[in-house]
Amino acid sequence: MTGQVQVRELFARRPGTTEGGLLFRVGYADETLPTSGITSLVVALALRAAERPGLDVGASVGPVVTEVRVTGTPDRVRTTLRDVALALSDLPVRHRATEARALAERAGEVVPVPLWRFGHQGYGLGPGRYLGLHRVTDGDLRAWARERFTAADAVVWSRGEEALGPEVPLPGAPAGSAARSAPAVPEAAWSLPAEAHAGGTSVIWDAVVPAVPAAPVLAEVARRALFQSLRHDRGWTYDVAASAGLLDGRHAAFRLSAGLRQETADQATGEFLDTWGRLRHAVPDEELAVARAHLLLTFDEPRQEAVWVREDALLTVLGRPVPTPAERRAALEAVTADDVVGLARQAWDTGLLVTPVREGWAGTSVVPRGAGEPVEGRSFARLDADAAVVIGQDGATLRVGAARTTVRFADAAAVVAYPDGGRLLVGLDGTEIPFEPTLHDDLTVSDVATLVDDRVSSELVIPVPRERAPERPDRAAIEQRRRSRAARRAAENGRSRLSRVEVVRLIAALALIPGLLVAVGGVAVCAGGLVLTLVAWIDVGPQPWGLPVLLAAVGGASGVLTWLCWRGLDRLRVGIRF
Repeated sequence: MTGQVQVRELFARRPGTTEGGLLFRVGYADETLPTSGITSLVVALALRAAERPGLDVGASVGPVVTEVRVTGTPDRVRTTLRDVALALSDLPVRHRATEARALAERAGEVVPVPLWRFGHQGYGLGPGRYLGLHRVTDGDLRAWARERFTAADAVVWSRGEEALGPEVPLPGAPAGSAARSAPAVPEAAWSLPAEAHAGGTSVIWDAVVPAVPAAPVLAEVARRALFQSLRHDRGWTYDVAASAGLLDGRHAAFRLSAGLRQETADQATGEFLDTWGRLRHAVPDEELAVARAHLLLTFDEPRQEAVWVREDALLTVLGRPVPTPAERRAALEAVTADDVVGLARQAWDTGLLVTPVREGWAGTSVVPRGAGEPVEGRSFARLDADAAVVIGQDGATLRVGAARTTVRFADAAAVVAYPDGGRLLVGLDGTEIPFEPTLHDDLTVSDVATLVDDRVSSELVIPVPRERAPERPDRAAIEQRRRSRAARRAAENGRSRLSRVEVVRLIAALALIPGLLVAVGGVAVCAGGLVLTLVAWIDVGPQPWGLPVLLAAVGGASGVLTWLCWRGLDRLRVGIRF
């Protein structure tokens, strides 16, 4: 049983233009890959119904909170928020195709940093890929709006000369249910710190830290240090950014970034890491004082309740305590250098480096994709490449040259189904394995249906159209490429065998040289000893002590010379080997 209930409202008085917003406790972390983008599409459709010429209105979808924000006269703000609520109650799905296309075009421009941290699930979905736009139906959209955009999960905020008292006709939650809490922020899908080579022209350090007062201070200290090093001192960047935004109310997403020029990206990335890395060891008192003074400027503005009303609404919708402006100021003033250094260490230890150039920067592991044991099963060779796909009972493995990537069916995030029978198996870690019948001689559409579709849940299958399907390769060209690859492998194997023979010969020669020299030296020493013994016998006659003394001297000299010869040649051999 549902019904309309009163939406919580926060208002702060101030002169000037009225601003207002409608916050909901729903975001992309509540979706799955087959439904990804449904929240954004619901909001886009609702905004389309409320838009008017000259109206300053916008919306944003975060991991756990969605906001509609409008600026204007009190009447226009009040009317717009009411119209958005009405549209959410009766979604205008007739505009679905147009809005879905616009969302998909914007999504491709986003660097998928959350995916590299959390995988294709929860907080890892983000705005980078809206596969769900191809799967959700009109009924799914209406149900999502009705169940997630309720009065119990909403907060209205405004600041201006008069309270809005808006009529927000949102449905109530089912009887007996409470406001939805934010999903827990999970551990990263792999060992941290880690790095991903994304290309482009930006370097990013992304981390998850506790939502404490030291977080914005650390962000400001890091921003100023990076700006000084990369911009002022070297002129390698024009934009440095730092933020510490709320995730679930208990954790904050800490992010540093800098836009780089291609010709100096390598050097700038190294300087970025050196500058940021030093903050986990020490933060000079003067840097802390400057950063804190900058953040405290906000508290010098009049009408502090109006300054913080939106942040208060955000904490309210997340079910978190709301501090007063005085409490906020006291918390910032209490932050010490040790607090900032300790938080910087946490941000480093939980960091994900997204770099435009090469890998191996900070001694971090590379974000793995498709790791794990390859599956056993039927192998299907590709016609157009030195590759094959192996399909087993519990997963599939893509072999490209010596590389192996695996996705287990139990760990699949989705299966993209193309109209021509092709499939794309997407793992939770972002690994993708394609099945294209037109690119195989022995893999048919029915094979794909039996070996892939029947082994995953139908809820994971996403029908996606594509403008151009792959064409079957020309057989003559294929045979020519195969002959070229075979010839190349033969040449490489020949060079490899030749190099091994040369190495064996060199080692054998180096091993024989010391033995030969020792043997020659020993023979020479023995001959000399015999000659000395004979001379002594001739000159002084046989003596009972002469022969033992001479033999001892000869033996000692032989041992010393042998040891010196062996040590010298052994060092020479090691040096040659290296």
